[in-house]
Amino acid sequence: MCSCLLSKKKNSYKVVQVFNDLEKTLGLEKFQEIISSILTDRNPSLADFLGIEFSAELGIQRTKLFFCDAFKSNQKASVENMNKQLRKYFPKGKSVDKFTNDDVKDIADRINNTPLYSLDGHTPKEAFVLIFGEETYLKLFSK
Repeated sequence: MCSCLLSKKKNSYKVVQVFNDLEKTLGLEKFQEIISSILTDRNPSLADFLGIEFSAELGIQRTKLFFCDAFKSNQKASVENMNKQLRKYFPKGKSVDKFTNDDVKDIADRINNTPLYSLDGHTPKEAFVLIFGEETYLKLFSK
């Protein structure tokens, strides 16, 4: 799934706020069901791993964050595949300043509605709705 988050200046505080907002939108239980773990690289905007892993509201662990080894893209192949899809719209080294939140939502909608071989010809949206339900999808992706 591709969510819609556009930030001109990324930092760890903003990243934690995204996860806090997701928890508020979904509720803790659904958040934990959907985002039980996160696999990523050592991006500085993920430095506040405790803020990401723990609920600001309840103080309990809501997810687990795992960092891959440097230069081991095979440890997160699905993430690399999504990055490849995103690079079609946001080329590496090019400014994203021209994009609006609506542009990003349109791109996410396009990606979420594109059939994938890895999903047996189904779209990411169809797979998400099948597992988590239409109501949850609409909470996350309604325009």
